[in-house]
Amino acid sequence: MKTTFTKSEAEVYLDLMRIDHDVVRLVNPVEQRVCGGSGSEEERTVCSELWGHCERCENCTSLRALQKKSQAYKVEILKKRTFLVFSRYMEIDGRACVAEIVSDITDQLVLDSDQKDQISRIITNYNYLLITDPLTGVYNRRFLDEHFLPSLKCCHDPHLTVNLAFIDLDDFKHINDRYGHSAGDRLLKDAAGFWKLYFNSRTKGKEQLVVRFGGDELLIIAAGISCRTFREEIDRAYARMQKICYYSDTVQIPFSLTFGISSTEELGEDWTWDMLINRADRRMYDEKARHKSGQSPLSLHN
Repeated sequence: MKTTFTKSEAEVYLDLMRIDHDVVRLVNPVEQRVCGGSGSEEERTVCSELWGHCERCENCTSLRALQKKSQAYKVEILKKRTFLVFSRYMEIDGRACVAEIVSDITDQLVLDSDQKDQISRIITNYNYLLITDPLTGVYNRRFLDEHFLPSLKCCHDPHLTVNLAFIDLDDFKHINDRYGHSAGDRLLKDAAGFWKLYFNSRTKGKEQLVVRFGGDELLIIAAGISCRTFREEIDRAYARMQKICYYSDTVQIPFSLTFGISSTEELGEDWTWDMLINRADRRMYDEKARHKSGQSPLSLHN
């Protein structure tokens, strides 16, 4: 597949695509911007506005095409219309971008209404599976990296408070070794499900999310509330948590969690995600060290 184009070659290619397709545009999927001309400059338009929202699409083919320097396809359904989306990686005079080509294929589908509804459900379910962890049912790293963090950058008030709790299951390896990995999976699923009951909102500016970060590590993200309120909510929920996993009638597994909490309130306006997560991660490990040394744990309100 050809990937390198001069500006004139790109213009010819895009003009040819416009003959048979409904939307043809160049996008910068990292910045979520529509590029002007042949990719030489970027407009202010957020690319996902095409679909009626400002957050990154949960199944962004343009980002996948850029990462793989190749092409990607998807089907989108919006207001009972079905669209085929083709994203193609292009380097135009050395500048990387993606050609996004969209066709309304609703009238070309030889399907009755029931079949179209079935396809809609399949696509919706597929997109859901892409962004959720199959074991716990909470969001995964792909959702965090490709959807939530970019939407914070482009779609939210820069002064929005973002709070983060980094949670680690204590002695998880010991639990796996003693009770088996299936028991460990059950414990992790129960713990993630518990936090999802308390932190599960996609309201813009008030998001509350649980993400499986990796292994036995979970993140709780809460936007639009003060750090003090977030700490209090974490503290209250943990106090209510029944810290026994009933794996079977004969196997009950006691467990505990260690937290590290950080907030953009303490980082100032120039905060970055790396700063936020590194601080929470460091505090979590400091707390674990205090447990092992026999020191009393710090209050979540300190």
